[in-house]
Amino acid sequence: MDIALYLKRPTSSTPTSIWCRISYNAYRLKYYTDEKIHPKYWNSKAKPHRARESAKFPEYPEFNRRLDTIEATIKNTIREYINTHDNKPPLPAELKKMLDIAFFVGGVEQKVTFMSFLDTFIKNSENGTRLTVKGKPITPGTIKTYYTTKVVLENYQQHTKKVVDFDNIDMVFYTDFTKYLTLTIKQSTNYIGKHIKVIKTVLSDATEQKINTNLSYKSKGFTTISEETDTIYLPSHELAELAGIDLTENSSLDRVRDLFLIGCYTGLRYSDLSTLRPEHINEGMITIKPKKTGDTVVIPVHATVSALMTKYGGELPKALSNQKTNAALKDLGKLADALKKKISISFTKGGELVTEILPKWEFLTTHTARRSFATNQYLAGVPPITIMAITGHKTEKAFMKYIKVSSSDHAKIMQGVWDRQQNELVKIIAI
Repeated sequence: MDIALYLKRPTSSTPTSIWCRISYNAYRLKYYTDEKIHPKYWNSKAKPHRARESAKFPEYPEFNRRLDTIEATIKNTIREYINTHDNKPPLPAELKKMLDIAFFVGGVEQKVTFMSFLDTFIKNSENGTRLTVKGKPITPGTIKTYYTTKVVLENYQQHTKKVVDFDNIDMVFYTDFTKYLTLTIKQSTNYIGKHIKVIKTVLSDATEQKINTNLSYKSKGFTTISEETDTIYLPSHELAELAGIDLTENSSLDRVRDLFLIGCYTGLRYSDLSTLRPEHINEGMITIKPKKTGDTVVIPVHATVSALMTKYGGELPKALSNQKTNAALKDLGKLADALKKKISISFTKGGELVTEILPKWEFLTTHTARRSFATNQYLAGVPPITIMAITGHKTEKAFMKYIKVSSSDHAKIMQGVWDRQQNELVKIIAI
């Protein structure tokens, strides 16, 4: 499917109409919009064709957003027809009638569907028009989630033959959609919650713009479900064993191991760890703006990090892709005796509790480093608020859910406090 916008009279000295060339499934339709623009403000060289960024045409951002919505509406009109007609596309004449209904007809206000709004929502997130509540750009990872939600909704429509739109996103939809994700494609609770969260975010945005008036998504039942999953961290003695493995015959795995260890002593996400450079380090401190939050964090350089940088001549080990690193970490974990011990991990998938009992190395990923940092520093007695300043957790409740501290770990912490209290008491008595 391809949609391109053109001017009716490109050499006109006055504003001229904009028309769409719609190409889909071997069909082609020329469709006129109600938008007009002076050719001198039109950029026909850039793709997609849009209004130029010009101080003499200050309304260009809103104008281009309208064109984005038009393009998205056309695409979704075709998709929705295909989804409800056994994958058969509409004939050009049929499509024109549907677009006449969707757009201005005799002065009727343009109809924006949820799916067309979602397309615009994603595009505005990509081009920087839409920002976070803190006024910062939307991260690539978040935009990727938006795209995934869009695909999931399109698949849901095709499977159920139901059209998702503002007026029918209610508790009936919520129940049916979560049932589809749970039983039909058998996804985990947190996967489902992730997409519900995106849908609610999009609806909230549409409500603020007075495009959506259905507030069912604000009801208590329309909840972003989640569960605390079992995940691993590596305690200090396991990190020491990994550090002691002789990898002189495998330089690639050696670099993966060393970068993973740096992550265990910085708490950085892999997306930031893989782009960490010597220029981020000054006077024994790492100063960096994580991609996810954009808030500057300062991390002291641990002795392990300093030693590993010395090993690489003041640089950091070259990072592989996240996917390749995860695979390599499992190869690394197989070499550590401590990680060969089987552990149990439980989570909900397809509406059922799933328990996997596998060697610990099977669960080793790049994110294990960040969780190991947070957990080990907590167990070492570093105040949670100090660790949170590095990990970016906003509340202690969220932080305590994130770290992996067992009941026995808490008992050891308390025992350590009691031992210190007893030693202080003995000193006082001795004096």
